[in-house]
Amino acid sequence: MSIEQRIKAFNRANPPFYLVEHDDGTFSLCLAFSFLRGKYAGFGQDAFNQYAKQIGEPVKEDGFYTHGNGYEWESVFKKAFEKTPNISKIRFDCEADGFFCYRRDLSVLEDLGSQFRKICLDKNGFAELVCTALEEAVIQDEEEKQCLTMR
Repeated sequence: MSIEQRIKAFNRANPPFYLVEHDDGTFSLCLAFSFLRGKYAGFGQDAFNQYAKQIGEPVKEDGFYTHGNGYEWESVFKKAFEKTPNISKIRFDCEADGFFCYRRDLSVLEDLGSQFRKICLDKNGFAELVCTALEEAVIQDEEEKQCLTMR
């Protein structure tokens, strides 16, 4: 199967995630929030809303969700695959409006992307993963800030 066929097959089987081939020989696994429509509108957002409630924050502020940006999705993805050796070989370039990661090895992104989609579809399990990952990210950020102030 050609690379183009593999990407099309992945994209058909794993919405709303999709793969893209780039001119420099890399591939990206993407979840662009602005593209989420129909049954995928708000994909995974309930888990992030649950986290907001758990920590006593509003779910929305000024009409926007307080949690669920691309950086938080990156934390969740990294937590989901923290014991996977290939996670250290993935480059992330997330933004507020999307989750994006890159790798030269298409097979790794196909594998992790399809696994992550299954994780996301398990609403209770995904909510638990989100809460754990974001709690750990907050602790890590606080530790890094303390290290910087000690210098």
